[in-house]
Amino acid sequence: MRTATTIPERGGALVTGFDNDVMRDAPLTEYGEISEEQLWDNLKYFLEAVVPVAEEAGVKMAMHPDDPPLSPIRGLGRIMRSVENFQRLIDLVPSPANGICLCQGNFTLMTDDLPEAIRHFGAQDRIYFVHFRDVKGAPEKFNETFHDNGKTDMLACMEAYREIGFDGVLRPDHVPTMEGDSNEDAGYSSIGRLYAIGYIRGLRQAVYAG
Repeated sequence: MRTATTIPERGGALVTGFDNDVMRDAPLTEYGEISEEQLWDNLKYFLEAVVPVAEEAGVKMAMHPDDPPLSPIRGLGRIMRSVENFQRLIDLVPSPANGICLCQGNFTLMTDDLPEAIRHFGAQDRIYFVHFRDVKGAPEKFNETFHDNGKTDMLACMEAYREIGFDGVLRPDHVPTMEGDSNEDAGYSSIGRLYAIGYIRGLRQAVYAG
C-alpha cells in the first residue's frame, strides 16, 4: 500500500512512499473490520490444509510481509509485520514447505538489525525468496530508495546470505523511476531495475569472492 508515487529521490528519480497520517481516517474496506486473531485462525486453517499437499508436491511456500508492516489499516488487521510474527508463522505448522519471502524493504522496518534477522531465519533454513531492496523512514512514514541510498547495510545483508548458505532466488523489487523512464507502473521501471541488478551483481561478486 502506498500513498504517493512521485516522491523525489537522488538525481531527480521518483519513488513510492507511505504516510500513515494520510490513511488514518480512511474508510473501512468492503470487508469491514477483521481482527488479527481472525487472520491467525484463518492462516492456521489454510496451512494445515495446504502444507501436506505442498510437501507431497515438493513445493516451498514463501510468505511475504505486510507492506507496510502496520496494523490495522482501514479496519483490516495485518499479522505479517514483525520478526516475532514470522517466527510464529513458521511454528504454526512446522514444515520445510512453510517458509519466508524475506522482503528487505519490509523487514528493515521491523528490526534495527536486518543481518541478524537473516541469520535467525537462515539458521532454520526457512528463507526461500529474497526481495533485495531498501527504504528510508519508519513503518508509519517511509519511502523507497536506491539500493545504495537507504537505511540498511546492504553489504552486511549480502554477507549474512553467504553465511547461511542461501541459494534461493534473490532479486530487486521496487526500484526508483529514473530520468527517461516511465513512472506509469511506479516502482517497476526498466532503467531503475537495470541499476538495481547491476548493484546486486557487483555486491554479490565482492562478497562471494572473499
